Amino acid sequence: MAKYSHPYKENPGSAPGGAQDFAGRVDRKVEEIDRRADEFSRSLDDIVSDLAGIGAGVGAELLDGLAGVVSSAGDAFNRWAQKDKDLTFPQWRARLDRRLLNNEQGGYLAMAIAGGVFAVGFGITALVMFCLSAVGPEALQMTRADFNVFPILMAVFTPLTVGFGIMTGFGVKKFRFFGRIRSYLRAAHDWVGSVPAIARAAGRDTAQVRSELNKAITDGKLPGVVLGDDGETIYFKEELYEAEAARRAQTAAPQGEAQADAARTPLEQFETESRDFLAYLDGCRGRLDAAAEEELAAMHKNCAVILGFIHNHPAQLGQVRRFSEYYLPTTRKLLDTALGLGTADAANAQAIRRDITGILHTLNAAYAKLYDTLLQDVSLDVSTEIGTLETMLRQDGLTQNFETDFKPGGTAD
Repeated sequence: MAKYSHPYKENPGSAPGGAQDFAGRVDRKVEEIDRRADEFSRSLDDIVSDLAGIGAGVGAELLDGLAGVVSSAGDAFNRWAQKDKDLTFPQWRARLDRRLLNNEQGGYLAMAIAGGVFAVGFGITALVMFCLSAVGPEALQMTRADFNVFPILMAVFTPLTVGFGIMTGFGVKKFRFFGRIRSYLRAAHDWVGSVPAIARAAGRDTAQVRSELNKAITDGKLPGVVLGDDGETIYFKEELYEAEAARRAQTAAPQGEAQADAARTPLEQFETESRDFLAYLDGCRGRLDAAAEEELAAMHKNCAVILGFIHNHPAQLGQVRRFSEYYLPTTRKLLDTALGLGTADAANAQAIRRDITGILHTLNAAYAKLYDTLLQDVSLDVSTEIGTLETMLRQDGLTQNFETDFKPGGTAD
């Protein structure tokens, strides 16, 4: 082997003790490298140990939280065994408040804590990996292959940090939302409450309170609770809302009928009432004795012809006003009485049925006379119209005997 030679430097092995000094420097350099490698290894071990400690702490925190939730659920189960309908409003409100606290707020709080812990842990790790990646392999005295692990870990931990950060934000948002719902619940004092009053007691805007209550109801977080159609009233019992809706419907129905009656013309109202009476007579057929059946058939015929006459001669409506306003309702009332007796054979029942059948006969005679009177009025009108028409025909020379009707110098008859 050729000896070491340098054109400007002395051969380290040529001088006395030179070889030993060179070997010492090499050993010290190797020791320094080993020391740095040990320090880096210990740093990685510390990081891994810290992450493991954080994970263990998070696991213990979650287990403790789950144990608390299970314990609370077990304690509440016995209290919830009592039916809601048997509770007073303060008892029901306290039960629902605990349910929201344990089931909703507790769950989202655990989500926020877990997300925050993991976001911090992964964020620190991602930051460390970023710093190590920025230093470079030369400063760490590592090969490129070994150094590439840092950018890879940084790329893995960064999206995990972002994901758990989003999880934390969502948990905090929901935790606060159900906190506000609980405050609205505590501001109510009875089964039916005012949304503006609840908003004032909770210190919130009415529109926000209405929107958040509606969302909680829609999501099924407030079972049995209904927000009124006007958005101003909240019913904490669905039965109360249904009862109020039924009451409003009953109140609105007569008003609607009255408005419809007022909108109809007198002729339309007369025709409607007359058709209803004819339908009522059809419903009475087969439920009374034979004599009454004959009178019912005759009455149906008389009323039908009167209805048809008024339909064709609406100017005669004033002639049948008492017929529609008094006679028809009274006839219906008498028939209701007869039908209410059924088939009872008591002497009084037979007497009542006999009297009613007799008055039906009298009414039929009156209705027939009314129809005849209406025809007489029309007959007079027709005679007048015919006389006027014949006179005009004679004056215009349009009759069959012109010379007889219009003689020279003469006048028409």
